[in-house]
Amino acid sequence: MEASPSRPTGRPRTIDPEAVSLVALRMFEEQGFELVSMADVAEATGVSRRSLFRLFPSKADLVWGGLAEFAERFTTALRERPADEPSIDALRAAFRTGATFPEEAVETTRHRLRVIRANPSLAPGGADAQARLTETVLRFVADRDGLPRDDLRAAVRASTFVAAADAALSWWAEQPGGHPADAVADALDML
Repeated sequence: MEASPSRPTGRPRTIDPEAVSLVALRMFEEQGFELVSMADVAEATGVSRRSLFRLFPSKADLVWGGLAEFAERFTTALRERPADEPSIDALRAAFRTGATFPEEAVETTRHRLRVIRANPSLAPGGADAQARLTETVLRFVADRDGLPRDDLRAAVRASTFVAAADAALSWWAEQPGGHPADAVADALDML
């Protein structure tokens, strides 16, 4: 039995989600998020639409996908901080760890942040992520500092740290070179 000429034979190729995201993010920056379709991304990356939707159920997932790793690294680092360490020092160290992207993801992260900032239609995903991050920081600060979770001091500390890290990442995305962890560390040192 002969293989169909339109269907390749052999083992299916592996799709690199990071590479697909980078191509999509560049397209979103150059052409505009709203103007690029999933079909356009599939064609540009040489990935079938079906495979693309399996990896990224929506266009927004192409943008937000990699930032989940930041939150995961951050929360893991926060849990691993010494119990006797002051909350402010623990937060600085955990945010720096969260913003330490693998070298191969730095360019993608820069594009990702630029696309997010340039497209208000993506804001709900960011608001949800930022609210979850703020809640994580609030719980940590309240527990570590022996404050009630509804205490104003805990709320201000949590919101300040999250806002400073967010501002640092936004600033970094617009700069040539540098690493996001350094920008976050510098911003948190200003607090």
